[in-house]
Amino acid sequence: MPQLDGLKEDLAILKFWLGIVVASFLAIIGWLATNYNKSELWIIISSIILLFMFAFIALLINKKMRKIIKQIYESKKE
Repeated sequence: MPQLDGLKEDLAILKFWLGIVVASFLAIIGWLATNYNKSELWIIISSIILLFMFAFIALLINKKMRKIIKQIYESKKE
């Protein structure tokens, strides 16, 4: 049972960080939508690079979460 509790806690922490990443992703999209014509080119390019980084990080977190969910199901079967 302690292993199951640890897995659930790991999943909760990853859900928190996924929320932070998604919120940051959406904030950058909103900023780009409102400021793309007022900002310098290097800031826009940096923002687009950050969008790709946040998308990649979200995919990594999602993959890790799926792995933990699978471990939770396997430990419940035992």
